[in-house]
Amino acid sequence: MSLYFQLLGDVEVFKNRKPHPVGPAGPRSVLVSLVLESGQPVSLDELITRVWGEYAPNSARSILHSYFSRLRTALAGEYQIARRGHGYAIDVPAEQIDVHQFRQLAGKARLSPDPAETLLLLDEALSLWHGEPFPGMETPWLIGARNSLCAERDEMLLDRTDLQLRLGRHAHVLPELSVRAEQHPFDERLAGQLMLALHRNGRQADALLHFQRTKTQLAEELGVDPGAQLRAVYQAVLRDESVEGRQAGLPADLPRPSSRTDGAAPPLVPRQLPAPPRSFSSRKGELAALTEGPAPVSVIVGPGGVGKTWLALHWGHEHADRFPDGQLFIDLRGFDPSAERVHPDAALRAFLTALGTPNAAIPQDTASMSGHFRSLTADKRLLIVLDNALDTDQITPLLPGHPDCAVLITSRNRLTSLVTGHDAQLIGLDVLDEADSRALLVSRLGSPRATAEPGAVTRLINACAGLPLALSIVIGRAYEHPTFSLASLADELVDATSTLNALEVDTDLGIRPVLTTSVAALPDAPAKLLNLLALVPGADVALDAAASLSGTNYAATRTSLRVLERASLVQQHQPGRYRLHDLVRAFAQEQAYETVDETLRSAALHRITCFYLHTLIRAMSLTDPGRPPISPAPLPDGCSPVPVRDVDGARRWFAVEVENILAAQARAEEFGWHESTWQLAWGMSTFFSVRGDLHELAVTWARALPAARTLGDRGAQILSNRQLAIANARLGHHDRALEFLTEAIEIARSSNDAVAQSLNWIGKCEIELRQGRSEDAISTISAAWRAATDQPAAIRIRISNDFAFALAQLGKYSEARKRLEHSFRLVDEANAHALRATMLDTLGHICVGEGQLEQAVDHFEEAAELMATEPFGLPDTLFTLGNTYRNLNRHDAAVKNLGRAVALFRKQNRERELRQAQEAFDEAISERRAALKNGG
Repeated sequence: MSLYFQLLGDVEVFKNRKPHPVGPAGPRSVLVSLVLESGQPVSLDELITRVWGEYAPNSARSILHSYFSRLRTALAGEYQIARRGHGYAIDVPAEQIDVHQFRQLAGKARLSPDPAETLLLLDEALSLWHGEPFPGMETPWLIGARNSLCAERDEMLLDRTDLQLRLGRHAHVLPELSVRAEQHPFDERLAGQLMLALHRNGRQADALLHFQRTKTQLAEELGVDPGAQLRAVYQAVLRDESVEGRQAGLPADLPRPSSRTDGAAPPLVPRQLPAPPRSFSSRKGELAALTEGPAPVSVIVGPGGVGKTWLALHWGHEHADRFPDGQLFIDLRGFDPSAERVHPDAALRAFLTALGTPNAAIPQDTASMSGHFRSLTADKRLLIVLDNALDTDQITPLLPGHPDCAVLITSRNRLTSLVTGHDAQLIGLDVLDEADSRALLVSRLGSPRATAEPGAVTRLINACAGLPLALSIVIGRAYEHPTFSLASLADELVDATSTLNALEVDTDLGIRPVLTTSVAALPDAPAKLLNLLALVPGADVALDAAASLSGTNYAATRTSLRVLERASLVQQHQPGRYRLHDLVRAFAQEQAYETVDETLRSAALHRITCFYLHTLIRAMSLTDPGRPPISPAPLPDGCSPVPVRDVDGARRWFAVEVENILAAQARAEEFGWHESTWQLAWGMSTFFSVRGDLHELAVTWARALPAARTLGDRGAQILSNRQLAIANARLGHHDRALEFLTEAIEIARSSNDAVAQSLNWIGKCEIELRQGRSEDAISTISAAWRAATDQPAAIRIRISNDFAFALAQLGKYSEARKRLEHSFRLVDEANAHALRATMLDTLGHICVGEGQLEQAVDHFEEAAELMATEPFGLPDTLFTLGNTYRNLNRHDAAVKNLGRAVALFRKQNRERELRQAQEAFDEAISERRAALKNGG
């Protein structure tokens, strides 16, 4: 093979070392996407995302196939773009792709024991780069791939510099290091390398000056101090020590204080850890992170009462032997309502005293005390537990200077600056799952008592929602009243509010006091947002929805959510999506009803309802552009819907938000917001129909119909009745469906609404066809066709297609084909290609009736592919396709398609069709087995 693929720079294909044309940017993007995968298949949907991002055209699949054709021609038959599984792949040997060559050389360099050989391998790898990878390709996936490759290159450059410094080539690397340090001013490893090179070239002052410059930039731009390793380089340069470079770009072994030889008494060994918790739940993952994590500083973060201190103490006692020089502990009281938080000065004095420093020898200012503490701990292996910290300012002076000391910090705030500034690992502590909650209760209550009332134990677990503090309070109640049944305790916890009441104790360790202290520490805006979030009807909320809820802009809302997240009062469980713990929600709801005026509460809920409604209507209009539009109520001030841009974006948004939209509709119904109630149903109906979510379709329109009647909106009543008819018909409830449709037809007749009446007739035709009443269906659809002369093209196409299908059911194939040809002409004229899949399915039925099974298979296959994103009708097409393959004795294809039909019918809860498909599937398997037995 003579083709070579260059991605590290302009995308080029070389044949015999000469550029070989591969076409414009589109085909090149496809080529990059496939070549990077090393022969692994990429689905069409994934390729669309990679090539176009969120702005894919409606014809993206067709365009991709044209790109494949161009690339097959350009690759001159040497490499094939092949269909593999559900995707496409290209098999190119690694040595023919510069990216894979680069990575292979990097792997060889890591394994080489010879520094000189390693340097040659690194130089060879870096020589493959000719600029930024695939410039000008700016979709999110391609940008991410480019950034990942650049990160690999930058890491290799740093490794090469470390090696050159170890080989004494400090003069050689200095010019390049100076340029790169200017380009990457926040890279502390690079800064350390430049300082070493300057120092070894006799420029100690410049090295120290560069440290000060880096320190200033880090403080002003990022709000952090230099990390421990860069500070260690600074200290070594300051002392004019001979420093050896290592991979981190830092001194390999800084001198440590020598052992005492003055005959003085050995230093005290403090053992300050409080007693470990009597019973401790699993927390295996978090314990493993503390044990195996590389960072000497760990921040355990979570809401009040989640068990942060328990985890720290349990781990500390379990691993005390790792710290022969002792354990230091202090409660910094960051959220204590009854006392001021502990100042770093007080904490440092306590630690210095514990380490044997006389009071007279303790410095007076914070910086000097902190420096003395680092000196004392530099030759020790200590565990330092800083409990209940409020912020980084309280922590930073208490951190030792050597990684042999481990620091455990607990806080309700996330303290992310410790991660960026001190290489800390962040361990988020969530509530306990059901199994761990049960284990904790059983271990404390005793197996006999817990086993005697398993149902009560489950109720207690559910009420406490996995919060260890709540479980401990329940356990305490059980201890106080050993003769009480657990069921009687569970009876106190019937809902979230009563749970808060029942979990009150006489100390400041109840649920309300713990949450009160957390909320009291919040600024005003985040505190107000927390109260409003508790009123949200759905399970979680996105940033854009939260902004409309609060009536503020995205930036202000994001800031408040970050404050709440740092305080562990909300959890960002997915990027950009936030939720509340059940007990936090209950507490915040109490606060909202006590402190937020009813008018303000109602306005906030109205804004978020309008947010969902207006975004939904925009999304629906993109997904079903031929549907007659509606006019929602004007947007209230402070409400900003999502600017959905395309069909794929609309579907993604709905898939994520559907549960919240359903909850918003239920809340609108509860509040008597009738217009929003039926309009939300209108917005959801197309999505539910194409997904086959028939029960949800019925539920939403069952809410809409009473609202429409209350409003006296005849158009909304027609629509609600018709949609309920369609949902019930597809669920097999034909008589109930006809009741709704009869009401819709009568209202449309009395209103002289011709368009609505045509849609009613289409619905009636569908029901009659499902009942096997083809003659009645012909009569119904004929009346619809006669009345549709001046109606929108989409309606006439649907009528014409249904007409053709009904004729085919009666065996009138020639007449059906003529009617369908008319439908295809209308589609082309009106550019209504979304209806093409249904028409191809009808054409397939006609071909089956005419005995043209191979042509039928082609039409059904194309219809099924087009229906992939609108799957309600897909199982019907697959069912007919599978049976057509059976008639052709193509047994594998029959089993495959009938199996898919069974799965989709089951998902859509279509019981009658499911039984038919399951029977056909079983028969197809038997037929395949018989064919194999007979050698067929």
